[in-house]
Amino acid sequence: MPGRPQPTSSATVSVDHTIRLQDGRNFAYTDMGARDGYPVFFGHGMPGSRLEGRFFHQRARRHGFRIITPDRPGIGLSDFHRRRSLLDYPVDILHLANALGFKRFSHIGWSSGGSRTLACAFALRRRMDLGVCLSGYTSFDEYHQPQRFVEGTRWPGPRLARLSPALTKAAVGVAAWMFRRSPGLYMREAEQLVSAEDRELLRHFLRGKVFRRDQMVCLASGGTAIATDLLTELESWGFRLADVRIPIMIYQGEQDPFIPVDYACHLASKLPIASLRLLPDAGHLYPLAEHFQDELFSRMRHHLTKTTEI
Repeated sequence: MPGRPQPTSSATVSVDHTIRLQDGRNFAYTDMGARDGYPVFFGHGMPGSRLEGRFFHQRARRHGFRIITPDRPGIGLSDFHRRRSLLDYPVDILHLANALGFKRFSHIGWSSGGSRTLACAFALRRRMDLGVCLSGYTSFDEYHQPQRFVEGTRWPGPRLARLSPALTKAAVGVAAWMFRRSPGLYMREAEQLVSAEDRELLRHFLRGKVFRRDQMVCLASGGTAIATDLLTELESWGFRLADVRIPIMIYQGEQDPFIPVDYACHLASKLPIASLRLLPDAGHLYPLAEHFQDELFSRMRHHLTKTTEI
């Protein structure tokens, strides 16, 4: 049916890799898409893991992109990094880019991955061509509207994180333990929370194993790792949005029950080189739809062809 979101297929080949970082930590990632394509790092959501790269494999390969999706510290196969801030993420990405021989690259972030896109755009601007935020958070240092104790995802929000990081970690630990013990409950909860369009995509992906495994890999990492990851974007980012000096594409579903549209509008108003596209009928899972991926990769290709030598 025209206009109906078509779910992408996910690859089943073994594509897990691990490198050793300078501080001795193991850093795991998937390597998908076109092997000789233009490199794009992908920041997974929360809950989420390196397995999310599999959902972009087919369309990325068709459009000539190579998708590298790391497990963030403490998630999946990546070692935990206790005392870290959001700006530690670009340090890991730079090490991985150098190890893979990438002179230039871009970064896409979905949901909790969006703040990672912006951190890389700030810290790695001499190496990075383009950033893409898919329904991501804004910087709460600069967002002066009422802030939530609990986000639509049922994870802690910025008000709770700043009031009590210890309480935030405890709440996340309980939730992760409960959903890990009862994955069926978690999936039913997810289906009830999402929009009508998302529900169709979710039901499709739950017929396979990768989406469920992606979520469970993250939840199995434990509350401490998940809470630490969340706190890096709910607390101070360590830079201002006005200092992000490369182009940023922002997408936001207007029916998203998890991320308010106002977050995307705030990003677009504060970032110096930003373009915002609101998707009237989309919820939070639209990046999984192949028609969206085709549009996104085509737009990225057009931008990169005009501004770089690819």
